[in-house]
Amino acid sequence: MTPKKLGNFYGIGIGPGDPELLTLKALRILKEVDVVFVPKAGSKEESLALEIVEPILNGKEVVEKVFPMIKDATKLQAFWLDAAQAIGSQITAGRDVAFLTIGDPLTFSTYVYLLRCLRNIIPEGNIHTIPGITSFHAAASLANLPLAQRDEKIAIIPVPDEVEELRPILEGFDTVILMKVAKRLDAVIALLEELKLTQNALFASHVGMEDAYLTRNISELKGSGKGYMSVIIVKRPQK
Repeated sequence: MTPKKLGNFYGIGIGPGDPELLTLKALRILKEVDVVFVPKAGSKEESLALEIVEPILNGKEVVEKVFPMIKDATKLQAFWLDAAQAIGSQITAGRDVAFLTIGDPLTFSTYVYLLRCLRNIIPEGNIHTIPGITSFHAAASLANLPLAQRDEKIAIIPVPDEVEELRPILEGFDTVILMKVAKRLDAVIALLEELKLTQNALFASHVGMEDAYLTRNISELKGSGKGYMSVIIVKRPQK
């Protein structure tokens, strides 16, 4: 008996939220696969990734997997392993599977943990990662803000618990992209004010979505609680 051919797995970056920012390759694969796996933060919550692409799935089979917003790596590993095993079963059955991730799959994405698990379950040759547009690229485009040119240095960093750790980075790079701002927004603004960089900062949240918000007047955001799903780009003027 001829062994059954394995299906293929596609980890697809679907961009920051605007369906028109899907790449042509992502769109083609989503139309071709047999089943689409989507992440969500809780069993009673809606999947943002699914909301973005649902209009183009045309009733395709969708499997939702819960990945809670917790920091305990040991507990999270169990959720990713469960998803990897479910995907592996589909691949073994010869079905092509897509897994959706906001932004780019390999840039500050929990998709990386799923990828690690899958490499122990299905052959590397059956795993394909499709890049997506990041929130900071989309934000820069909306503001017509060049991120780097000539020999300028650029840093992309999640905001640490100790915001003071950003000081040497803000002082040493021409462009600094701050990710995962969340509840540290006020502390970041205070540091930018101290370094006299508020006039060089762009704040963007929910980029690509209906409630997208951009401003260069970052000091006015103190106490606003707008740090969720946001990015700050600090761009020093050219010398």
